[in-house]
Amino acid sequence: MFPSSEIYCKGSSFGGLVLVPSEESQLTPWPISVTVLVLNMVMLYPTYKWNRFSLISALWAVISSSLSLWRVCSAKQGPMIVAYNMPFNLPLTIGSNIIRLTLEDGTKGFKERWKTFFKVINGESPQYTTSSTDDDWIELDYQNDKNGKSFKIYYRIEEISRLFALIVALMAMMWGVIRVWEWWLPFDSINDEICLASFPENFHTSIEIPSCGYIIADWGQAKIYNCIQFEPAVGWFLIIVYTALCASVLVGMFVIRGYFIWALGGVGSAILIVISGLQSTYSTNGYCVEFVAKLMRLPSTQKPQILSHQSLINLWWYRFGLVQWAIHLFTIHG
Repeated sequence: MFPSSEIYCKGSSFGGLVLVPSEESQLTPWPISVTVLVLNMVMLYPTYKWNRFSLISALWAVISSSLSLWRVCSAKQGPMIVAYNMPFNLPLTIGSNIIRLTLEDGTKGFKERWKTFFKVINGESPQYTTSSTDDDWIELDYQNDKNGKSFKIYYRIEEISRLFALIVALMAMMWGVIRVWEWWLPFDSINDEICLASFPENFHTSIEIPSCGYIIADWGQAKIYNCIQFEPAVGWFLIIVYTALCASVLVGMFVIRGYFIWALGGVGSAILIVISGLQSTYSTNGYCVEFVAKLMRLPSTQKPQILSHQSLINLWWYRFGLVQWAIHLFTIHG
């Protein structure tokens, strides 16, 4: 049990000055990103046997890849833009679609996976075509669905949707590679930008236990100014990681290993979540606050105070709201 916040944190009253990421560079808080990542891994579950939800999963992949391509094409160079708009998550979509289009169950060889892939995209999937070895399977399936034509149409819609999502996702990833190397020089895209936020006197806050960070719910009264850019190593790291991720996806496409590519998507999304957590430390960790205060050359009388993670979540919602949440829901971008 913790004592009262005043006794435990031993801090003075809220001084009205904190550090926050600029609106152009603020990444999505990690609690939101973790929730979205889990949801996407469920929706893009890597198995072709999950037939009941396969069409929903295919449509999810279409929306995800289309939104990612739009964000890559419309991105304008600025601080943290590589983390904010590059589709690190797309291998999840690519991997799940390859698994479904190759009917991959872990037993097929290299040539058999490619043969199945071409059969499926040509409308000759073993799921709804008869053969001498699967008459019993087809007969049972047609008994469950008396209209065999509608059964085939259902899977054909799914296959076309997945093929479309696969093509769009690959386009987004490849165009993303071009853009990140285009942004290598100058360095704006790998910078971060931190600003001061001031509040009026007697502004109401509460203290989070055990972090002792201030919880700010109403960001409408904040005055944000004096933004500075600095060059954390994370920007260079993201460019290298994204390039390596795309190269690995191409290798996975050649050997047509959907599970491998799907796992890369989970790793890429996890990297973005870690980066968003690192960015938040400039507002939520005392040493980082002191570091940025020195960069800003602030006098000791204007030392910023520590924020809680909840405050950054509230700030993100205040700045971006439901529309950005809907986009993030499908793309897991920073």
